[in-house]
Amino acid sequence: MKKILLPLLLFWAYTASAQQSAYYTQYIFNGLAINPAYAGSKGLINVNGLFRSQWTGVPGAPRTQTLAADGSYNETVGLGIQVMNDQIGAQGQKSIMASTSVKIKVGVKSKLAFGLAAGAAQHYVDGTKLRLMDPELDPSVPLTKETKILPDAKAGLFFNTDRFFAGISAANLVPSSKDFAFSPDRHYFLTAGYLFDISRIVRFKPSFLVKEDFKSPTNIDLNAFFLFGDRIWLGGTYRRSMQLLASKNGEEAPASTENAWAWMTEIYVTPKIKIGYANDLSLNSFKGHATHEFSVGLLFYKKDDTPSLTIRHF
Repeated sequence: MKKILLPLLLFWAYTASAQQSAYYTQYIFNGLAINPAYAGSKGLINVNGLFRSQWTGVPGAPRTQTLAADGSYNETVGLGIQVMNDQIGAQGQKSIMASTSVKIKVGVKSKLAFGLAAGAAQHYVDGTKLRLMDPELDPSVPLTKETKILPDAKAGLFFNTDRFFAGISAANLVPSSKDFAFSPDRHYFLTAGYLFDISRIVRFKPSFLVKEDFKSPTNIDLNAFFLFGDRIWLGGTYRRSMQLLASKNGEEAPASTENAWAWMTEIYVTPKIKIGYANDLSLNSFKGHATHEFSVGLLFYKKDDTPSLTIRHF
C-alpha cells in the first residue's frame, strides 16, 4: 500500500501546486539556472552538469539532471543553453532553453546585463504508474500516459561590480492552459550578494534569493559562503517559506514555516575544473530524508585570459 500511495501523493502534491518549478540548491554557483542575463557574465566558456536526488529513500521522489553552458560571444553579447530532465513520481518534464544577454558598462567597474531565454518543455504524466482504488475519485488524474509540449520564456537583469551583484528575473512567461497536469505558473526571482575580504586568503560572500509566484508562500534563501585561497567555497543556506504577499484561496496562512537548511562546497581542482556537492536537510514532513546534489564544471579560457575577481566569485 505504501508503494502505491507515495507516488500518488507525490503526484498530487506536485500537480495540485503546479507553480513549483524545478529547483536545485547549487544555483549559487550557476546563475544561469535562475537568470538568463547571467549568460556570458564570467567572460569565458562555462559548462556545468548537475544531478539532484531529493528526499532520499522516498519512492518516486524528485530526480533532476541538468547540463548548462554559457559564454561571451564578444564584449557585449553573451550566449547560453540549458537542458534539463526532471521527474517526480509519475510526472516529469524535459526542457531546453537558449539564452542571450546584452552587457552594458555603466561604471568603471560595473556592468548591467539584459537577458532573454526561449525554449520548450515536454511535460508528461504516466497514469499507468498510478494505481487508484477508485478511478472516478478524481477524473482529472489520467489513466494513460499524457504528454504536452509547452513553449517557455524567461527574462532578467543582472548587475555586478567587482564586489557586489544583484539580479531580478522571471520564468514561465508564456501563458499556458490551466489543465490539471500542465499549468506552470509564472515565477519571479530576486537575488543579491556582496564579497568581503576577511584576510589575504579568506573571503566571505553573504547573499539571498527570493522566489515568488504570488500564489503560494514566498521562498527565501539566506546564504553565507567562505572562499579559501581562491580554490574552495564552503558555506550553507537557510531556506524558509513565508506568507508575505498572498494567501492561497483567500485563506489565512501561517506567517512563517520552516523548510530546510543546506550546506555545500565547490572546489576548483584546477583552474579549469571544479566539482561541487550540496546536502539539503528538510525541516518539514520529509525530515529524515536528505537531498544530495553533485556537480561538475569545466572552464575554458582564451589564451590571453587571466581569472578575475568576478569570474570565480559571481
